[in-house]
Amino acid sequence: MTKQTQRLYLMLVVGILIGVSLVMVTRTSAPEITTSSTLSGATSTDDILLRSEALKQEVITSALPPLAQIPNNLRVGLMVEDQSAGRTVTINSLDVVGSQWIAIYDDKDGRPGWILGAARVREGEKTSVVELLRPEGTISGHAYYAAILNDDGDDEFNRLTDLPPLSPEKIVIVKFKVQ
Repeated sequence: MTKQTQRLYLMLVVGILIGVSLVMVTRTSAPEITTSSTLSGATSTDDILLRSEALKQEVITSALPPLAQIPNNLRVGLMVEDQSAGRTVTINSLDVVGSQWIAIYDDKDGRPGWILGAARVREGEKTSVVELLRPEGTISGHAYYAAILNDDGDDEFNRLTDLPPLSPEKIVIVKFKVQ
């Protein structure tokens, strides 16, 4: 091994040690949120967690296109017809590459809101059924959204990591109504 190679290895080891040390120091010195915090009117840790969840959901749904750009029932790669209320949503036609997720959102002020359920779909599948998590399922007279989301590869749906494509023109989402 040459002297130059030895120096490179030594610099790598020193760099890793410095990096690990910095991470450990910042973790131990990070301030903790206590239950006495009144940040934005929050009175408990539970309030802070709920507000944090709401903020995460807002960030995720802000990545989706505005209502004016969301077509009814059909977009290239996804078709969801208006359907009866129930605990499942039928995806009438789809065309995906690789492994993806179909997520069903409720409507919140004319935009996709909370994710009600998701189903994994794979290349070659032409239809799917998404089981919803809430007991009442979809409600007659309401609008909902179906979107194709990227799969992060861990075989489990996670609304924070299985996200729509970053490029707005590649987002596939449709609006449908429940009768």
